[in-house]
Amino acid sequence: MKKLLLAAAVVFAAVPALFAQVPRADRLAVEARAAELAPLLSPEPVPLLPSIADRKKWRDFADLGRGYDHIVSSAESYLDKPIAELPETLYKEYYESGNRPNYENAWSGWRNRLMSLARGELVENKGRFLTALEEIIRKICAHPSWSLPAHDYGAAIYDGKEQAPDIIATELAGNLGLIVQAMRPVLSPDLPPLVEANIRRRILDPIRAEIEGANNPMMAWVTLTNNWNTVCFCGATAAALSICGPAEERAWFLAAAEYFVTHYFFSGFSNDGYCSEGIGYWNYGFGHFAMLAELAWRASGAVNLYASPKIRAAARYALKAEVAPGCYAAFADCPVYASPSETTLAILSRRLGLGLTELERENGYPHIRVNTQILAAAYFFPAYEAGGALPPLAPPEDEKPVDYLAEPVSFFPDAGVVVCRPPKGDNSRLAAVFKGGNNAEHHNHNDLGTFGVLRGGVWLVVDPGGETYSKRTFSARRYEGELLNSFGHPVPRINGRLQATGPEAAAKPLEFSPSDAGVRYALDLTSAYPDSGAQRVVRAYDYRRADAERADSLTVTDTVVFAPDASKEADFPLVTFEEWTPVDENTIRIVPRPEDDGSVGPGITVAVTARDESGTPVPGRFVEEIVGRDDPAVPNKPKRIAWRTELAEGQTLTVVTTIE
Repeated sequence: MKKLLLAAAVVFAAVPALFAQVPRADRLAVEARAAELAPLLSPEPVPLLPSIADRKKWRDFADLGRGYDHIVSSAESYLDKPIAELPETLYKEYYESGNRPNYENAWSGWRNRLMSLARGELVENKGRFLTALEEIIRKICAHPSWSLPAHDYGAAIYDGKEQAPDIIATELAGNLGLIVQAMRPVLSPDLPPLVEANIRRRILDPIRAEIEGANNPMMAWVTLTNNWNTVCFCGATAAALSICGPAEERAWFLAAAEYFVTHYFFSGFSNDGYCSEGIGYWNYGFGHFAMLAELAWRASGAVNLYASPKIRAAARYALKAEVAPGCYAAFADCPVYASPSETTLAILSRRLGLGLTELERENGYPHIRVNTQILAAAYFFPAYEAGGALPPLAPPEDEKPVDYLAEPVSFFPDAGVVVCRPPKGDNSRLAAVFKGGNNAEHHNHNDLGTFGVLRGGVWLVVDPGGETYSKRTFSARRYEGELLNSFGHPVPRINGRLQATGPEAAAKPLEFSPSDAGVRYALDLTSAYPDSGAQRVVRAYDYRRADAERADSLTVTDTVVFAPDASKEADFPLVTFEEWTPVDENTIRIVPRPEDDGSVGPGITVAVTARDESGTPVPGRFVEEIVGRDDPAVPNKPKRIAWRTELAEGQTLTVVTTIE
């Protein structure tokens, strides 16, 4: 398998500028639910992690999980390593240059240090790591902002003018709260109150104020329908369950998480379960949903987020979208070759009764890779205390589990995405994926009609994923990025015009005809090309499986009808990270780059022909351009190999691209 070719510096979304006050009806619903839950909760918080004094549980955690030696050696690595400085200039570099990684990587180092030292002391309990742990906790509590600069509008948090937690601050709070809950007996007496005061000031108080009507634009995530919603509520809930004493207070935060995740986060999935953020953000957002669901159930025995109406379809997205073993299309801001967390899938299978028994056995308890306290509290200890077998929390499905890799076609009708697979087990055969949708999706790219071709576990025609995040990425200038606008996708460019942005640019399905031999899928893309001189733009895919007379093939037919007085030039690109060579004027070969051992996997042949409405051939030529020239942080940039042509006579251009 090729390595990840494009990785964002951090895998987080930015809060959009548009925001409305939390509806009063939402606040009242939370209050009513909290009143129902409070009598059901224990008078004292349920410990989500065992106390450090419970030596058997922490030793079992080390021996059954990642291993005692690994945990201790990871903590030891920080004992002689100085804490990186995080000066104001580093934080505010983002506002001056737009650079995100410099500060974010350093801040991540602080958080990793915290969690590693805490794990080391919890499993060893000799006091060796306590001084270093307390030092980093005090520095974190003294730091002006727990959020990222990209999420801190005008440095208002850093400068002490606002408190508005982001995805990083909430997760940090959850881990800190759990650390204090488990390690209180050995920490300096002043430290737990210090941590708890910071969690309340920075996290819990602003969240409650927001839901009660504060209307802070930096708190838009409360009613967002993407990963931010569930990630923030997961961390905040872990923190609240760890430090809040009164049952009424814990009930309020449980009720808020239950309500806003159920009513908002799941609204971001289409009814067919499709996650427009892509498989990378499904991992992040849905993985935190599963952690939140586990924490809420464990603390209450009454809040069952697995009962959410869309839960099964959203969980099955990670199975149904698989094009070949471990391979998913890199739609939206997703790294190429990203794949879902098998630990998350194993937990979902247990709780939802999905029947993925082999996955549960190999990736569930006790084989859970735990690198945060939230993960330990959500995934490891519930299974440990249940004797290793978590019971389902939703009625199991009556039907036999679907083996999607054995299904020739998977279709997400609401999202307009089609996955085409060869027979299971034959990785050398051609697989493909096509996308409709619209150009206003979560982590949107302007990519109506994009497609990918996979053979031998390598994407030979690829949607190249996201760019390195910068200040521009989540701003009004987002689509200046070549990896985000349609230039970096295998979709037409007409008279030099790229696709338009917005919900009005939407693919209109014209035909979906699956059969034993393959599938035909046609889309009207006209709305994506306003002011391009095109009156109509239609793209049709014909995927055909091999039989006795022919090999696997994909034919992409583009039909462009130009206005009578318009220019009539267009190009039809393929995008690839791999090697290509011309065969003749209209034919090229794309083959994988050699692996480390010099071996080369199977490639594809691409032949292009074009005609006008009278059937007259239209000449063209292949032109290579580099995508992502504006993204200097990515050394391996994809190539845009475009077949470029111009219509001399008539109004209709039909271009047929055949891939075998």
